Amino acid sequence: MMDDLAYLIAQRRTADRAREALPGSPLLPDHVRPLRRRLSVALRRLADRLEPVPHAGTTTGAECR
Repeated sequence: MMDDLAYLIAQRRTADRAREALPGSPLLPDHVRPLRRRLSVALRRLADRLEPVPHAGTTTGAECR
């Protein structure tokens, strides 16, 4: 079980490092990444409260925002 968890963590960190290596990507210190993720989730929740997505089938999400 721990091997699976370690594999998933290593996979996520490797993907994060690969994205950071792309041209034009911002450099983030290690302590900023979790804060940025939490802020992103909080902003998405706030946006959904302020402007909820209409019921499925009427419009797409891209048309709503």
